[in-house]
Amino acid sequence: MLLSQSYYDILEIDQHATIADIKKSFRLLALKHHPDKNKSYGSHQRFLKIVEAYEVLSDENSRRKYDLINSSSNLSSNFNPRWTPSADLSKFYSYEVIKNWHVPNKSAGGMWDIGEKENLGMWKTTLALFGSLACVAGFIIILSN
Repeated sequence: MLLSQSYYDILEIDQHATIADIKKSFRLLALKHHPDKNKSYGSHQRFLKIVEAYEVLSDENSRRKYDLINSSSNLSSNFNPRWTPSADLSKFYSYEVIKNWHVPNKSAGGMWDIGEKENLGMWKTTLALFGSLACVAGFIIILSN
């Protein structure tokens, strides 16, 4: 990876990208290069650069500062946010968390915008409710005879 590569290049977006565009691009790239799924050489470093670019560009103030500093001819060599990975990097950027992020226009919203784990729990709860309803209906039929 080139040192002069801008955060926009890292996230494969242009400078006029919206926050939704930044988040969507981050999600796709993070899933592609996440060390839990991509065991190729350099995937961890690539993933950290993607996270760094996302954290700077997704925050309005740091993005504004980044754009202001880089408005000169020298690209990202001028900008040093002193970014270090969080101790909770694996908590906030785990493969499962990123995979279950809401993706705009993916669905109609409501209960369909939940993760796989929650979806499975909802199905189990629904089956338990229908099972209970069947037991109550059976009990009422037995008592009415």
